[in-house]
This record gives sequence, C-alpha cells and structure tokens, in this order.
Amino acid sequence: MTSREAVDAVRRLLGVRKAGHTGTLDPSAEGVLLICLGKATRLNEFLQWLPKTYRARMVLGVQTSTQDMEGEVIATTDASSVTQQMLEAVLPRFTGEIEQVPPMHSALHYEGKRLYDLAREGKVVPREARKVFVHRLQLLRFFSDEHPEADIEVECSTGTYIRTLCADIGDALGVGGYMKSLVRTSIGDFRIERAVTLQQLQQNDAPDYLIPMARAVENVLPVWTPHPRVLRLFRLGRFVKPTPFPPVPLPDDKPPYIAVLDSTGELFAIAAVRRDEVWPYKVFGERVLYHPRSVEEDLG
Repeated sequence: MTSREAVDAVRRLLGVRKAGHTGTLDPSAEGVLLICLGKATRLNEFLQWLPKTYRARMVLGVQTSTQDMEGEVIATTDASSVTQQMLEAVLPRFTGEIEQVPPMHSALHYEGKRLYDLAREGKVVPREARKVFVHRLQLLRFFSDEHPEADIEVECSTGTYIRTLCADIGDALGVGGYMKSLVRTSIGDFRIERAVTLQQLQQNDAPDYLIPMARAVENVLPVWTPHPRVLRLFRLGRFVKPTPFPPVPLPDDKPPYIAVLDSTGELFAIAAVRRDEVWPYKVFGERVLYHPRSVEEDLG
C-alpha cells in the first residue's frame, strides 16, 4: 500500500472529503503516517517540519539498484571482516548536517517527471546533493556474517532518505550496503504506540485517535492567545501591532509563524510575524468567542 492509498482508505472509512499525509512512506515500509483531515490539511506544511524517527535493518556487502530490498542486486562482496566496532566508528560521520544525493527511485521531480518513472525507463539523471540533518544515529544490534546485518535507529529531519543513509554507511566501510526493512516509529511526538491501524478503523475498534489542531502544532510553532479583537481583525485579513508583543521566542531554524488560539484553546489561525506586525496567514476559526480580558492586553 502506498501512502496515498492509505490516506484514501482513511478518507472513505471516516467519510471525510479532504485528507492528506505529512510525509510519504515507501510502499515496503511500515509505521507512522500522520494524516490530516478536513481543514487540518492546511497544516501539512508546518507538520512536515517535525523530525522523524526510524528503525531500519541494513545489510552490508550487498548493493541494490534501489538501495533497498525492492531493487535488483548489482554488486556483492564478502563483508565478514566488518565488525560491530568498525560500524560504530563510522556512524558519527553521518550525524549532524550531512549531504545526500537523492536516489533515482524517489518521488522527486526532474523536468516535470518523477525520478522513479525515469528509473523505470532505465534512465539516470543528475541529482544535486541536498543537506539534511541527522539528530541521532544509534546502533541497536549487529549480526556477524558474510553479509552482516545491523539494526539502527535514526532521528532525522524531513527529506532524509534512510536507504541512502544505509548505502552511504556501507560505502564508508568499503563494502556497500542496502536497507532491508524500515519502520517509522514517530513523527515528532506522534508515536507508533498511539497510532491506530486501518483494521481498527474498519472494525470501529480504534481508541481516541483524533487530535485537535492546536495540540498538533503546539510542538511546531510558538503559541499565542490574543484578545478577541485581534481575532476579529484577522478574520478581516488585517494585521495587528500588539502590545505587548506575543511573549514567545521565535525559533531561529523555522520561518516566523505563530499558532493563534482563541479563548477556548482552539486553533484560530496561523499568523506570520513581520518585524513588529502580526499578519493572518491561514485562518481556521469561523467565529470569535468573547472572553473579558484586561484592556492592557488589547491592541497597541
């Protein structure tokens, strides 16, 4: 099943018109797929910033055309000399900011075509290396053999290809490698232990799986609960110069957006901060609930 097919299945089961996911999983992979429903699909661009955690099994001494088990074996070598200590020694090279050349079998576009479509035609096109960030790379298990296998856990930024990481680690050891299996265990704080399966949805046997939009973005964006007059202006598409300014630091590594909540704690809007102004970027709230507050917290 592809990620798109999984989204379509959820959409049909829940009877919603709009649904979308926040990051593709390869059809051969398993694990967490974060799906946005209805107006929450407009949060996709922000939820994609969340780091992802994977557990993968890699095989050393074997290379495939797709860098995973779906492709054809293109080279093999006896890698029995590789030890656990040797593998652990190269892993620090692949932590922090690294560069990856996207695989040909990927969903990226080249001159209007998907790379995997070009790969199926037997074409190889130039791909520029992209910077990604690996927050944590840990060896969990190592199995000695002619083609040793190793389980690794990776916490990384969006856009990181784990199969390319496995292949590059194999190259660093001089024997090549590929990814045998992959499970995504979390997207930010959304962990596999809390996920529900399609079978649970089909059997109406799922626990409380719907997450409020405010809860979904609280670990992605700074949060601000302004005076209701601010919300009314946002609905009109107008900016504000609030006094005091939203008392939340803006992360240096993310665009200057903040999550705006109403007095009940619901997500009312996503706003953009421009110098001393706050502009509505995406408005979700349909009405403004008035809650008396100090005039000093009103607009400046």
